[in-house]
Amino acid sequence: MKIVKQVLNSSMQVVFVVSVLIAAFVFAMFQGGQVSWTIFYIILPFGLYSLFLFFYPLSDVKVSREIRTPIVESGGKLIVSLSIRRNSFFPLLYTVVTDKWAEPERFTVAGNAWKRLFLFGFRKEKKWEYEIEQMPRGEHVLEGIEIEVADFFGWVRKKKWVPLRHTVLIFPKTIAFQYAPIETQYDHGTLASPLNIIKDTTLATGVRNYQPGDRVTWIHWKSFARTQTLMTKEFEDRRSQDLLVIMDGRKTEVFEDIVELTASLIKEASKNQAGLALMTAGKEISRYPLIQSDAQLHQALVHLAKIQPSEVATGLVSDMVSTTLVGGSAVVITGNPDWTFLQPIVQSVKSNGTLVCYVVTGQGKEPSPSVVNAIQIAKSRGIHVYLLEEHRF
Repeated sequence: MKIVKQVLNSSMQVVFVVSVLIAAFVFAMFQGGQVSWTIFYIILPFGLYSLFLFFYPLSDVKVSREIRTPIVESGGKLIVSLSIRRNSFFPLLYTVVTDKWAEPERFTVAGNAWKRLFLFGFRKEKKWEYEIEQMPRGEHVLEGIEIEVADFFGWVRKKKWVPLRHTVLIFPKTIAFQYAPIETQYDHGTLASPLNIIKDTTLATGVRNYQPGDRVTWIHWKSFARTQTLMTKEFEDRRSQDLLVIMDGRKTEVFEDIVELTASLIKEASKNQAGLALMTAGKEISRYPLIQSDAQLHQALVHLAKIQPSEVATGLVSDMVSTTLVGGSAVVITGNPDWTFLQPIVQSVKSNGTLVCYVVTGQGKEPSPSVVNAIQIAKSRGIHVYLLEEHRF
């Protein structure tokens, strides 16, 4: 039906132009005089151009798009470059190029930045660049480019749709801060301290005299064979900073701040972390049980760029936490620390390490009575709870 409508519309345009030329010619023939023929000769070039434009193939026009800023954080600037090329010298007058976004209403721009009018003329190539300020976090889709050309008076209009799909990923904004491990675990028991020091038994740095309590596997038997004196291997100390970050994916006014804090935390922790894991609890549970390399960190940040809030969190949090957290500490980042959400996490973490909960609040806003009550309940259950505003991240 749409194709039939387009064909009828194009046919009506040609009929209209031909009718104007015929009417002007008939008027000049019957009326006579210099004025009548002058009108005809003035209209003739415009009418002929409209007819030539109607038969001009827009398939000759090629377009390409380049994302000049492939990595953009939330609130940053996106720069897109377009190039329009053709092989013919046929003069094009009014050429409107529109870069079609799937959700243009999400962007705040000065006018239609992605739409531009050109007087193409005889040129074969035209380049155009536009910027979008304050890009929101998420996955944004560029569907294609629409090209529309018109004659002098708009008698003939032609459109061409070029499917050119691009996906633009806007990462959450990250804030640099000094990261410090939460808990220290030794071979025998747990101790709260700035660092988690354990022996790296894969790297021996020397030997010392045997002391009661040293493990048999640490004895340096070659030294004992030579000197008949028990010697113990010395190992390099290393930090054990196993950390599980759990992000509350439920819908809240501070959801974007929660994502921002989560992204900042895993980015800073990955620089110092021996074992880092991320879990987001929303409509579905997403796990990244090992974040050590840059590629693994990038995958986690991509997930945080795409994640959208859900009305409720799934009930599988407890099972997921118990299979993800094998030691160390856990950090929960949420906007509402209600006990229904925290209870299954507490049950899974309490035997492994410390649980810290960061409650994100709006800047300059006091937490609601329900949030205050939830914080008191969480603290009474042994959870370390801290209120955070964006400027305190």
